[in-house]
Amino acid sequence: MPGEDPPRALLLIRESMTESREGIDYAVRVSVRARRVTLRIAPPEGLVVVVPRDFSRGKIPSIIEERRTWIEKTLARVLPDKNAGPDVPLPERCFLPALQTCLDLEEKDFLTRLRSIAQERLVPWAWSLSRDAGLNPASISIRNQRTIWGSCNAQGRISLNQKLLFLKPHLVRYVILHELCHLEYRNHSALFWSFLEQVDPACKAHRKEIRSAQWSVPPWAY
Repeated sequence: MPGEDPPRALLLIRESMTESREGIDYAVRVSVRARRVTLRIAPPEGLVVVVPRDFSRGKIPSIIEERRTWIEKTLARVLPDKNAGPDVPLPERCFLPALQTCLDLEEKDFLTRLRSIAQERLVPWAWSLSRDAGLNPASISIRNQRTIWGSCNAQGRISLNQKLLFLKPHLVRYVILHELCHLEYRNHSALFWSFLEQVDPACKAHRKEIRSAQWSVPPWAY
């Protein structure tokens, strides 16, 4: 999803760099779609400052200071997990809400296993939804993106994040339908949202809910 927040920044990120402001580390990302500066805090990145393409970076430190109290309070919820370190053992199993099943983390290369599960279960689900909606993507694939739930490019190729497995089924469905609707509208215009509402009548509630859905993804899944 991916300045549109759900599904987690449907942004075209063209540039990224890391900076610091008196104890607060943050990444700066330049988006060709952003119209204003937005601050996002989510595992594993921490604070990300998304700015329009022509925005002066010299203004960022003052923005950080203005929001410092909120930033520090919110980062406190992220950093303990983010900095837990490699010595903290993984759980033996983890629950995948999207499929209402568990993944055995004792297997080697469990991230590859996670992608295989997403390929086996999410891709057929997406094709089924595409048929129901009368929309025809060129392809549907699984990736492990860090900052977006899914994408649809100009060629009609849809990619879905394997971390969708950690979301509730109705939110996975929302993300898939969101990307499918981009086959008709390559923007977030009123026409796009109206079209999405036709296939997902509860999309406004889902859009709001997915703004905090990244907290459902454990740090090791990145």
